[in-house]
Amino acid sequence: GIFSAVAAIMCVQARQAAFVLLGQFLANAFSGLSYGLLGSLSGAWICLLAAIHSVLISLANRKPDQQRNRMVRIISVFFSAAYLIGSVVTYTQWTDIISGICALLFVVTVSQKEAGNMRNVMLVSMSLWVIFDIAVGGYTNIITHASTIVSILTAKLRLDRKREGEQA
Repeated sequence: GIFSAVAAIMCVQARQAAFVLLGQFLANAFSGLSYGLLGSLSGAWICLLAAIHSVLISLANRKPDQQRNRMVRIISVFFSAAYLIGSVVTYTQWTDIISGICALLFVVTVSQKEAGNMRNVMLVSMSLWVIFDIAVGGYTNIITHASTIVSILTAKLRLDRKREGEQA
């Protein structure tokens, strides 16, 4: 839980999408392990798949724009299907619906080219993960996701507000 929190808090402070994706890889890998230990198969499935998803999007981002966009669309469709199928297969209680929604928000998050846009979607997703964590008793993950929300808000003030001011 601590490793996940540190990765999540640090990644949302990044100016570049590549560093946000690296942090997402680490945070999701550790969160997936944590959910697995709690017996929440849907949370574990989604987080571990999200770690792989982060790596693939990061590789796609290194391509020229037209090729990147095509790769991101293909990866997004594949992972959306994988998240939904996994959510259905691992479904045991109402909270699994929340993790499925978070997974689809993750698809939107990592599809963004700009770190600021990623933070906007992550804010909604992290709020839903807090609700999920409370319901499944994932107390270390509550701390991770709540502190990530604080970090996102800080980054929005520190980084995103400056960018908006520079463009005006």
